[in-house]
Amino acid sequence: MYSIGQLSKKTGVTVRTLDYYDEIGLITPSSKTEGGHRLYSDNDVMRLEQVLALKFMGFSLQQIQEVLDRPTATWEDSLEKQLKMIRQQQKQLKELERAVQSVLYSVQFEDAINWAIIFEIIQMFKQSKESVQDLFEHYFNPNEYKEIQDMGKRMDEQDLQEWQDIFHDVRANIHVHPGSDTAQRLARRWMDKVDEMFAGNKEIEAKMWHAMKDHKDDITFYPIDKDMVNFIDSAVTIMYQENDQNNNRSKREAEDE
Repeated sequence: MYSIGQLSKKTGVTVRTLDYYDEIGLITPSSKTEGGHRLYSDNDVMRLEQVLALKFMGFSLQQIQEVLDRPTATWEDSLEKQLKMIRQQQKQLKELERAVQSVLYSVQFEDAINWAIIFEIIQMFKQSKESVQDLFEHYFNPNEYKEIQDMGKRMDEQDLQEWQDIFHDVRANIHVHPGSDTAQRLARRWMDKVDEMFAGNKEIEAKMWHAMKDHKDDITFYPIDKDMVNFIDSAVTIMYQENDQNNNRSKREAEDE
């Protein structure tokens, strides 16, 4: 038998907590000394260990009481329900992480707190996944949509930082002529990163750009906004035109030889 002090030392549970468990009937000592001091049996210790294990797995004290009072055969059902709840909480926390990261990114990108943008970002994350999926399914077939989702999972911190640097540089040079050397360097950086991200899949690249152009007036692809889309669209068009001219010139020179 263990006194409350001995049980506290053995399990690491404070005397105050053991008092509370006794008060609510969760862990009741099997006997008492003649002086009224509580004594805990090995079975009581086992029950406390069960409480600690279930508490670690996220069960509330009320849930623990219900689980411990059931036959052992029903534990599996309780654990499956708890696991399902934990996975749902993980998904919610992941969404919250993405939302907070996006808000932080907006503050870093704007070099200030723009509450209008922050509000729009939060509203976007509050949308149901179905509405986001509907938006993408308007442009992509199921296989393409899955590929885009997989692509997002593959992106790491370095990829995100590289895109952030490109966005910053485009924003800083948004006033230059799209045919200038500066704009053309930015266009090449942009398209090189796009090709890397989409593994050279030109069809998905084109569809994604179409989606961005259609939604350049809203927050969907933030921080890619109307000015950035127009700038990159013009600069890339000029880049491809110059590439075509150079290719045609090279062909003519080869034919003359």
